[in-house]
Amino acid sequence: MLMIFSKTPKTTSFTKIRLQILSKWLLKKEQDCPVVAFTSRLRKEGVSTVTTGLIKSFNTSDPGKALLLDVSLNHKRKTRTLDITDADVMSNLPDYITHDNKLGSDTIALGNLPESSFNIDDLNKELLIKIKELYNIILIDAGALNNSKGTFWLVNSDYNILVVDSTRTTRESLEHQKREFENSEISIDGS
Repeated sequence: MLMIFSKTPKTTSFTKIRLQILSKWLLKKEQDCPVVAFTSRLRKEGVSTVTTGLIKSFNTSDPGKALLLDVSLNHKRKTRTLDITDADVMSNLPDYITHDNKLGSDTIALGNLPESSFNIDDLNKELLIKIKELYNIILIDAGALNNSKGTFWLVNSDYNILVVDSTRTTRESLEHQKREFENSEISIDGS
C-alpha cells in the first residue's frame, strides 16, 4: 500500500511513491506501459496535487515519457481540452497533446462528451491504446469517485490509488468505502 508520510518533504514523498509504483510495475514483466489512476472519496482531497507532484517526479527520471491525463470534472490545469469524438483529434492525436513546461510533461484534459449515439467507452479505449504507444507511464487524475467520467479509467487502469485527506476522512468512512469497492468493478491498490 502506498502512503505519503506527512513528515517528509513533498519532493521526497513523490520520489518514494514513484519508486513504489515502478517496483510494482517491474513485477509485471508482460505489461508495457503502466496506467495509474488516482481518485478520492470527495472533491478537494488532493488528487490534482498528488498527480501533479508525481508527474514532475516521473519526468525528472524519464523526461518526455510520462503523460498526465486529466479526466476530473474540474480541470485546473492550463491545457487544451480534447474532444475525442472529433475524428481529426483521434487520427492526429500527437498534434493535439499539450506540453506543460511547468510540469515538464505532456498533458491531456478530456472534455465533457455530449450524449449521442457513439459509445464513449469505445472512444476512451481507442484513446488509451494510442497513448500507451506514446508513453512509458500514464498517470490519471480521475477526480472524486462521484465523477462518472473517471469510472471508465479506474476500471481500465493497472493500478488505482485512493487519495485520502486524513484531516477530513474518518476511519468509518474509509471502512464504508472499502465495502463499496468490494461490490464494484473498481479495485484500490493503495492510498
